[in-house]
Amino acid sequence: MTTIPRPADISPEEWENNLSEPARYSGAAPDISREVEVEVDGEDPMARFREILIQTNDLDWVDKTLAGLTHKALWRNDDTGASISLVKFEKGIGIPSRHSHASNQFMFCLSGRYTYLPTGITLTPGSFYWNPKGSLHGPTLAEEESVLLEVYDGPHYPTQPDWYSDPADAH
Repeated sequence: MTTIPRPADISPEEWENNLSEPARYSGAAPDISREVEVEVDGEDPMARFREILIQTNDLDWVDKTLAGLTHKALWRNDDTGASISLVKFEKGIGIPSRHSHASNQFMFCLSGRYTYLPTGITLTPGSFYWNPKGSLHGPTLAEEESVLLEVYDGPHYPTQPDWYSDPADAH
């Protein structure tokens, strides 16, 4: 656990009480800002968090089991499956088949060209894409290395896609 130093102009009492409600969050931001672990009715431990700033350039890209796809998990609600990640597709890589999601998927393109092949929708820097829950889409192709901010408002997939051999990749 990381302890953020109390700013001089905030009283010790205010600082002690200025934590989030107990929650089960994971990812780079919660891992850094987790302050206090709390047991709630004998369930898995929850934690309370403080605000945090992360320089994503300081995080390592983590491989997924689909070759050429890496990610940086920034935040995840472990109870609902909602998440925020950076994903990077190498040129020539994409999601290989048509699929749907168990929640809304939002993508913001930071760099590259990432195309949804059947529809021709292409994300370029500054593009925002929303794929509504249950809507079939894909396959996709990164026409050049592409970095996307990906947000889900709930769980990613109704079942584990066959392009991932590790169930954790489907989160």
